[in-house]
Amino acid sequence: MGIFDGLPVSRDKAYLREELSKIDESWAAARFDSLPHVVHILTSKDRDGEAQFLKEQSDIIEEVVDEVVHAYHGGFNKAIQNYSQA
Repeated sequence: MGIFDGLPVSRDKAYLREELSKIDESWAAARFDSLPHVVHILTSKDRDGEAQFLKEQSDIIEEVVDEVVHAYHGGFNKAIQNYSQA
């Protein structure tokens, strides 16, 4: 079971779960170290391809974040209202 399994992703976007499973969980580490990733890209024979791969992963993450925000929108709004009234 991965760290991304509990995310509220709608059924019509089930492909996001599959795409998330392809993302290495080291990207979610509390103490993320970017150096190995930068070195990998800089030493790669296909730098543009590696950069494109990261861009595609970034797009997937953005779409998942949109799904999470949409799923919890009501709760977020209520929390903001409660905070602003305090």
